[in-house]
Amino acid sequence: MNRLRTSILSDSISEIGKFNVIERLVDLNADKKQLWFEKLTDVNDGMMIDSIPISLNYIKKNVI
Repeated sequence: MNRLRTSILSDSISEIGKFNVIERLVDLNADKKQLWFEKLTDVNDGMMIDSIPISLNYIKKNVI
């Protein structure tokens, strides 16, 4: 949905309040704060994949 200011500036006032369908690709394995036991390939396959959180306490900080 276009915002009023954006629509006025881009000369598309007729598009105000109209919804557009946009297809986007999503990286299913983008969560880097979890350690996943398998890769997720499809959301609709019904599989349950276990994961554990990655603790930042184990990473040493460089002290200068």
